[in-house]
Amino acid sequence: MGALHQGHAALIDRSVAENEISICSIFVNPLQFNREEDLATYPNRMEADRKLLQDHHCDLLFIPSKDDIYHDEMRLDYDFGSIGQGMEAEYRPGHFQGVAEVIHRFFNILKPTHAYFGEKDYQQLAIIRWLVERHDHSVKVVPCETVRDANGLAMSSRNYNLSKHEYDLASKIYEVLRACRHNKGELPPPELAQECLNQLKQEFKPEYFTIADQFSMVPLEKWSDSDYPRAFVAAYCGSVRLIDNIAL
Repeated sequence: MGALHQGHAALIDRSVAENEISICSIFVNPLQFNREEDLATYPNRMEADRKLLQDHHCDLLFIPSKDDIYHDEMRLDYDFGSIGQGMEAEYRPGHFQGVAEVIHRFFNILKPTHAYFGEKDYQQLAIIRWLVERHDHSVKVVPCETVRDANGLAMSSRNYNLSKHEYDLASKIYEVLRACRHNKGELPPPELAQECLNQLKQEFKPEYFTIADQFSMVPLEKWSDSDYPRAFVAAYCGSVRLIDNIAL
């Protein structure tokens, strides 16, 4: 959705290394915003975005209009099952319907062989995998590890809206995630998640801290419930909403 950073650049670099032609789309999808103020304040850095893509040898930039993408009736009744419940789905109602609809249309228009997505939006990644499987898109979804600043903060377009103080403070979200991983097994998952949430409450306005299976997104009651536990967090730093996750 634009406001590109080195996390996006890493996706482009991998695509360039693994494919003959690499395409980047920039489209601020209105269906993905459940708060009008978030859409209105989403950063626009198109000239800087173009330069970053050129510097990283992206071949094509696709910048459709809203009418280009949504020229016919939209489908917004996808049934994602457990991966579309809780966490982002709970706090951003309708968000994943918008994600699925726009990616479904992008795949139909561009017909890529590979599609690269960052693991920072991990629940979204699960939605995209579901979409490919259920709608028979002949594309391989390639997950890419979250790129972080030197202080550990996950790179995000929303970081441009942080003040210097908020940027420094936001690094503590990753510290809490790492502490969660270090303390895995010391407490049952719900208790450990609550402890982490309490830590965040000291300096942030957290919405959730959840330990769930990374494929089903079902919260864990005990560690034996999943071979792939993952911690997920969303919290406001000032007025900026940040999300992150870590494999446990």
